Amino acid sequence: MSDPRLLTAAELELMHVLWQRGASTVAEVQAGLAAPPRAYTTVATLLKILDDKGFAKSLRDGRRLVVLPVVSKAAYEATAVADVVQRVFSGNAAALVRTLAATESLTSEERAAVEALLKAAP
Repeated sequence: MSDPRLLTAAELELMHVLWQRGASTVAEVQAGLAAPPRAYTTVATLLKILDDKGFAKSLRDGRRLVVLPVVSKAAYEATAVADVVQRVFSGNAAALVRTLAATESLTSEERAAVEALLKAAP
């Protein structure tokens, strides 16, 4: 069984729209998704799942359903990274950083930013 604190790829895609837009209708979330388009009913179902999981909250505004994010992007990122460190790197955060540093796709600006963050960390 999957960890309920983690999102599926489809759920995460919708959360990215909510984090960017804030409170949105189903149609607005649907319009904010990358191609290929998802059916309105699929988006509505996924938003209901996000509400049930506690990641979003659905409110009625007349006939419209408005959904807003409840979990912040930063809070979810921390949860997801902690999961990756535990599952993939056996709890060894240094191994994650070592792997990240060895990644060729890391630009020199990103590498400098990571180094500055590590130096500034308590």
